Amino acid sequence: MALRWETLEAWERAVRDRGRILMETGELSLIRVDDGEVVRVGRPPMVLWGGWRYGAALPVAAPRRRGWIRRLLEGLPPPPLEGYDPYGLTGPMGGIAGSRGPMRWLGSPFVSRAQPLTLVFSAIPLARRCPSCGEPLPLDPWAFHTLAFVEIPRTEAPDGLGVEVPCGSCGDWVVLPLDAIRPALRLGLSVLDPGTVARPLGEAAGAGLDAVGGPQRLLEGIARIRAPLGDLEARERVALGMALDARAEAEALRGEWRRAEEIIAILDGQLTDIPGFEAFRQKVLEEGGER
Repeated sequence: MALRWETLEAWERAVRDRGRILMETGELSLIRVDDGEVVRVGRPPMVLWGGWRYGAALPVAAPRRRGWIRRLLEGLPPPPLEGYDPYGLTGPMGGIAGSRGPMRWLGSPFVSRAQPLTLVFSAIPLARRCPSCGEPLPLDPWAFHTLAFVEIPRTEAPDGLGVEVPCGSCGDWVVLPLDAIRPALRLGLSVLDPGTVARPLGEAAGAGLDAVGGPQRLLEGIARIRAPLGDLEARERVALGMALDARAEAEALRGEWRRAEEIIAILDGQLTDIPGFEAFRQKVLEEGGER
């Protein structure tokens, strides 16, 4: 913790002594310090947060070398009208002949994203376990639009948020806590609305989050009306991605605090009563202070 505070204090001194404000609102400031840039964050409205972090308020970063996933996607042929078959029902790249699988894409509003969605959901299960068959839960990529947000008992999830989705293995519709599928859902949303699509919508998506009362209220609202993913517009999907990001980051922050508290508890002697440990700890602290 000390190192963390020292780092923050060093940045504060650098901003104060050498910083030059490039952009500023009541809650956010973009400051150039030497050859880098620093964002100082208060508690911004989501409309500002959406415009800065997800939207077009800040310039696009310099292009980096294309990753292997992008090179793979760009090297594939255009998707056939009926989409790709991820489970080999009609051959390695799908086709019209199958009685199941790829023809299902014809009913999906996401058929234009059939190619990357197939690659994602062929390799990554939606959840670790299907409540019905007990296997890792695969998602038929053409069924991604049917994923529906629902309310569930708080005994199953503290905030009562869940999803209903068909298992690609057993075919049963099952209900899972939202957090059980959150990583795969965030990845799927990034495929539906990549940066080129999402950036122009970032500020509007943030404004929508402000209008409904924030990320948690958005999630509660779409669960209350049992909204399927395919009924959401692009702006609403970007707002949903922002809400899921906030949820993941809050969980990560809680984990960081738990680890920090465990370390502090150990240093305070709360988790051990080994004979001689306190004397050893004092000796280490004294030797460290002499350096």
